Amino acid sequence: MKTLFAVAIAAAGLAAAPAFAQTAPTQTAQQGWYVGAEAGYGQVNQGAYDNKGSYIGGIKGGYRFAINPEASVGVEAGYQYLGFVDAKGAYNGDSSARGRFHAPTLGANLRWNFTPDWYAEVRAGAFYAKGSGLTNDQYAYERIGNIRPYAGVGVGYNINQHFSVGVNYNYYDATGKGSNQGVQLQTNAVTVAGEYRF
Repeated sequence: MKTLFAVAIAAAGLAAAPAFAQTAPTQTAQQGWYVGAEAGYGQVNQGAYDNKGSYIGGIKGGYRFAINPEASVGVEAGYQYLGFVDAKGAYNGDSSARGRFHAPTLGANLRWNFTPDWYAEVRAGAFYAKGSGLTNDQYAYERIGNIRPYAGVGVGYNINQHFSVGVNYNYYDATGKGSNQGVQLQTNAVTVAGEYRF
């Protein structure tokens, strides 16, 4: 009797195994090293350069850790070039009225693969704002050199296990040391990005 009972339990387990295998989540979270690049347009939204913009670009690289079957957390470093922007009402050829902004970055990102092909991402971190421009009252020329925060969101498509393309929005809070009286180069950036995973 005990033998028959044991055989029945074993048979039930074997029958249930395929069902459990079918309901187990598919691993879509990415883990490992990656590099990426992006290009697009950035617009300053304050100060002497309000509503002015420029073509921008950047590179980055880092490592992601899978935290569940669909999501991963990454740590990354990069460099962003946010271009030259002309002050409001300034003659385009007047280089002294142009603001310049570029920055090395260090941050983290959370990526969620809501399908095997599509993902959404949020990111945040800090950057060392390096640049120069007119102060908010447009009477003085000042250099920027301080640590500021950035944050952003994005969506993208995984072409295969190594390549993906996406669209990103990032906000870079670049201000001079003089706060509202200093250089104001806070930038809204919209870019198209590509990524390669090793």
